[in-house]
Amino acid sequence: MTRELKKIKMPEVLLFNQYFSSPKDSSEIILATMPINLLALASYMKTKGIECRIYELGGFDLEQAAIEGLRFRCGLSDEEITEIIKKENPRIIGLGCLYSMHYIDVLAIARLIKKVNPTIKVVLGGNHATIFAESILKDDALDFVVMGEGELTFFELCKAIFSENPNFNSINGLAFKDNRRNVLVNSQRELIANLDTLPQMDYSLLDVRKYAQRNKRNPYLMRSPVLGIVTSRGCPGKCVFCTVKAVWGRTWRGRSAKKTVDEIALLYNNYGIREFSFLDDSASLNKKRWLDICEEIISRKLNIRWTTPNGIAHWTLNKPILKKMKQSGCYRITFGIESGSQETRLFIGKDSSLSQAREMIQYANRIGMWTICTNIIGFPYETRAALDDTIKFAKQSGADFATFYLLSPHMTSDVYSYFEREGLIDFSSIFKENKLDEAQYEAMYKILNEGGLATKYFTRDQLRKIQVEAYRSFIIRRVATYLTLIPLLRKIHSLEDARYVLRLLFNGLKIVLKSFTMKSTKDLLYN
Repeated sequence: MTRELKKIKMPEVLLFNQYFSSPKDSSEIILATMPINLLALASYMKTKGIECRIYELGGFDLEQAAIEGLRFRCGLSDEEITEIIKKENPRIIGLGCLYSMHYIDVLAIARLIKKVNPTIKVVLGGNHATIFAESILKDDALDFVVMGEGELTFFELCKAIFSENPNFNSINGLAFKDNRRNVLVNSQRELIANLDTLPQMDYSLLDVRKYAQRNKRNPYLMRSPVLGIVTSRGCPGKCVFCTVKAVWGRTWRGRSAKKTVDEIALLYNNYGIREFSFLDDSASLNKKRWLDICEEIISRKLNIRWTTPNGIAHWTLNKPILKKMKQSGCYRITFGIESGSQETRLFIGKDSSLSQAREMIQYANRIGMWTICTNIIGFPYETRAALDDTIKFAKQSGADFATFYLLSPHMTSDVYSYFEREGLIDFSSIFKENKLDEAQYEAMYKILNEGGLATKYFTRDQLRKIQVEAYRSFIIRRVATYLTLIPLLRKIHSLEDARYVLRLLFNGLKIVLKSFTMKSTKDLLYN
């Protein structure tokens, strides 16, 4: 009987993937996304003998969305979360907070945990937590912050909590409160040098198919089900708008090609995943590794399709690499251009050649890949001439589609300090006080969610109008190009390609019609 009870003993550690909420006057709904960070954490802990159970608090469809107080919330209710906590009765609950704009939800979850059971230790990690560890821990609902890379620090923390005489002072990468409620911040933890030493993701800890089917109606995906994977960590670039440096620093480490494709094969064979999204911050930095990944996919005869939706550094590519990507199943590549102005690119921290970027985009088109170039407008010192250069490059690059995002100056990015220095923004007090100022928070959320902040030369409304102009002029230019049919015919190498082209043409026609009547880019992209 004792053995049987031990076998079914509930885990003492839970990991919660947060729900998302937005102001009631916002139309934004953020659905659940697979918590790769929590999965990596739980997979590592399992190999160390500590079972973690992951709970998804977010919603998979609109039926799980409802008004909660002053916000529109998509995910489990407080009552449902309370039931989970009472049923599991854990000693530790881990939460992640990547972006400052979602901290209010994470804090609400932490406070609910303490309300249900004040003895549970609440641990927070992620980008926002790493930067604001000291101020975060002023709130009674949070006990520990894991700063930077989480696996080793979280494991050592759990071991300490489970011990009879816990000592937290020697755990690198940890911030905590002592017996007098003083916040202490330990030394930074070194990053894991070799990612291959980490265990393979244990996908049995999640309902993989539920996440994979979430996008099955997305017309821009070639196959379904689709899942995102991460094959490397970090980026050595110095882009001023980037936030990943808070956790990974200005470094890059990649898993080997074999380990990467082992994971792809596992998802392909065991879960029926047929399309993959490489979600790395800089997937192709090591050219040999990137080529080896393509070769592994080909040699194992994995009949998959894959894309790079987070963008890929064009200067890491060449024609042989692009050709091998195509052969291994890549059908759409997103190029992180960000700006077509040399002056703005120098400010951003991109000193790579635009002519090389154009060459890569056009070659990818010639061999039948779909191409997207991403752009950001609204940097603090950007002039109208610089914005025109960006729009011009996008139109002349040959890319099938271009995005023109309004800059969101997140507090954990370097560009935030420029706006603050110029008196254009000030969120600094929101997270420095013991009590979160919700009015200021909502103002920040609106700016970061919608993007676009007044700059030295433009108001927010002016930037939005320029954004609409950029999309409209790009679409008109691209429609004129497609009328020759040659760019589209280059994409077709199979019946599957032909069906995909027809589907894109149908959706493209709707976009063209919207572009003539849209008042904002939300009309174009989300309706």
